[in-house]
Amino acid sequence: MAAADERPAEVDKRDIPLSGGRTLRVTEYGNGSIRIAVQAGSPYVITSLEHIDGQAVLKISPGREGSNAHKNWVSDHNAGQEELP
Repeated sequence: MAAADERPAEVDKRDIPLSGGRTLRVTEYGNGSIRIAVQAGSPYVITSLEHIDGQAVLKISPGREGSNAHKNWVSDHNAGQEELP
């Protein structure tokens, strides 16, 4: 078993192509943890993390201007409605 300061052994790594030349890389480790990385794109920020029906659901959005991630969330949730200032 790996010591606390050692990275656990990689079990599998998969690349999923996305639009715009981006790639989502999912890496699974022997201790059950998962690492998710977006390659070739803007810096991303976590906009929500929920536990729904026994699943961990992570939403990330392009950070663009850092704190504007909240504005991205508002835009997504008000699609088809008047946008809030």
